Amino acid sequence: MIAASGLQSAATRIAYIDAFATARGNAFTATADNPSAIFYNGAGLTQIEGTQIHGNLFTVSLNYSSKSNRAKDYLDDKWQAVPSLFVSHHIANSPLTVGFGVYSPFGLGAKWSSGADIVLDPRVPYEADLVYSKYHVVVAWKATDELSLSSGLSYDYTDIQVKSNALEYEGNDNTLGFSIAALWQPSPQHSFGLNYQAKTEVTYDGTSTIVNIGKYKSKSDLTYPESIIFGYSYRPNQKWNIELNVDWTNWDRVDDLVIKGLPSVLGAAPSYELKWNSSFIWELGATHYLKDGWIISAGYTFIENAVPEKTLLPIVPDSDRHAFSIGFGRDHGKMYWQVTCQYIYGIDRKIDNNVYESVNSDYELDSYGAAFSVGYRF
Repeated sequence: MIAASGLQSAATRIAYIDAFATARGNAFTATADNPSAIFYNGAGLTQIEGTQIHGNLFTVSLNYSSKSNRAKDYLDDKWQAVPSLFVSHHIANSPLTVGFGVYSPFGLGAKWSSGADIVLDPRVPYEADLVYSKYHVVVAWKATDELSLSSGLSYDYTDIQVKSNALEYEGNDNTLGFSIAALWQPSPQHSFGLNYQAKTEVTYDGTSTIVNIGKYKSKSDLTYPESIIFGYSYRPNQKWNIELNVDWTNWDRVDDLVIKGLPSVLGAAPSYELKWNSSFIWELGATHYLKDGWIISAGYTFIENAVPEKTLLPIVPDSDRHAFSIGFGRDHGKMYWQVTCQYIYGIDRKIDNNVYESVNSDYELDSYGAAFSVGYRF
């Protein structure tokens, strides 16, 4: 039972967190010069002086549709919000900077319209909601004038709710995660970043309700995969920053999903064959620094599909996607802010070989996102 991500990345991963990074097509790993570096590249914290607090709000509308010979159905396109908060502090007379962040690297939700074919199929989940909150502490070390390193430890809490016509399931769990990162700046014009977020494993402990039969204590195991992001930033002068990132997520870790503890009253074991595939995200962005602290950024992202046709579930209607973004902001010295708009276009995907006949359909995406951030320096 996986909740739908929608747009930010393949499958259930949320890759967009910071409004400035989002405006740059999320190409920020080799820049990482505000406290959201805790997510993008913890080693970037060594670039930040004093103490800073930085808040973000990313919102998205998942405008998916499904068209078959029988009908055209829609995913609920209500706006979903993903907030985050980061704090950084440079330890005076020291090469160390510490940071703390609260954000959601996975999540969002999906709910298909009541008239959808899949709603009538008791085997297929048509509604899901996933919450995954990470409380992340990072320590960054400026090893040399050119090289910074970081490591982080996180406490992760997650809960999940999934519903089909015959079964409702909800559960929660917590686990620990870690990260390591590096930032190498051999010259003012060139910067290289590398960020690794480790996999986490959870066992959702909760309750399943079989419609018209009863409730049962149940469990399900799930692995959230590791990701590796490499970035290169080119700064020809102080007015421009151009960056290219390659982001890889090891979705191969997501295999079969089984809900344990249920009787076989549904005519088959309550399990799903997922067998997702590892995928890449390609990110390109540029920022132009204007007079009086004004900045403008634009970016493009290509997101590879991670979900095979045979095992696609409508709560994760994954497809190859193009994301275009633009944003502007201003640095006032003590305070700074950023506003970003995003348009996401999914390449139409025809599913005709799914293990569930009701899932076979043409899936389309045409959606929008927006982000806002504000920060303060002490």
